Amino acid sequence: MGVIIFVTKSNVFIVKKVAVTGNPIITGEDVKARCEKVLGENIFFVSKSDLTKEAKKNPYVEAVTVTKKFPKQININIVEKEGIYYIDEGKNKLILSNKLVLLEKTDDLRGRSLVEVKGIQYKEGEVGERVLEDNRISEILTTFYNIVRNNPTDYNISSIDLNDLTNIKVYIGEVEGRLGNDEKLLDKMNKILHIVSSPEVAMNKGYIDVSFEGSPVYRHE
Repeated sequence: MGVIIFVTKSNVFIVKKVAVTGNPIITGEDVKARCEKVLGENIFFVSKSDLTKEAKKNPYVEAVTVTKKFPKQININIVEKEGIYYIDEGKNKLILSNKLVLLEKTDDLRGRSLVEVKGIQYKEGEVGERVLEDNRISEILTTFYNIVRNNPTDYNISSIDLNDLTNIKVYIGEVEGRLGNDEKLLDKMNKILHIVSSPEVAMNKGYIDVSFEGSPVYRHE
């Protein structure tokens, strides 16, 4: 009985620190502020599930692991969703995850490496909601996500035009890649990236057409 009273009443087990780990870039300060409400509480009475729910109110949070470091610290490990795409609405830019979940509305993209998506019909949604239900376009953008993340070159995709799915276009700086339809996108993009990154070709502006079987056609401008 004396041990129970000591544990529940002693200042030894009062939470003094909430640490956010996992190297979160965007969510760290927000999650910390949300979860520091447990400061001053007895660590034995702190609910891990409540802290997990609180952390997940941030739309960038993918996964949360809460641990207790006795006697006075709570550790919250965060895995973030990654902003990959954006839709330009003019003043506002809608930042989307690879699963097309709306992560943020912002007017400032400085310091972010994102791919603009053009020509798609999306629904108005709240932050944290999926904004696109078209399965074909979703599959196309999933393929492009893998291409973006595994791009072995220093030449990054700046935008994708999906206005016509029989004439998909991708832009790498001032180079237009003409992909045709959505078949064999990975093979087509490998050809484009190979040409763009080739010192012999030295393509800075122009187009590369890989929309047909056979050798790509490209032209400098």
